[in-house]
Amino acid sequence: MLYLQFQPLAVCIIVLRDAAVGAPVFLTKNGHGRYAILDIQDFEKTQAIIRLMNELAKGRSENLSLTGLAQSYSLTNNS
Repeated sequence: MLYLQFQPLAVCIIVLRDAAVGAPVFLTKNGHGRYAILDIQDFEKTQAIIRLMNELAKGRSENLSLTGLAQSYSLTNNS
């Protein structure tokens, strides 16, 4: 993991050249995180995981809604 404060472009290029492969680079401003530079494959993997988690959450929400509907239907019809 590499942290950079805002520096002239030439300094940033040298630091990025020396950054470890597969390690994100964090740019800071006044000591606070501002930007992250990461490998495009890592970025795409993260985006795919987010899409998958959203689909799972949507399916779980729909399943809970259907379960509640089924329970309420069976309660009203058994009375």
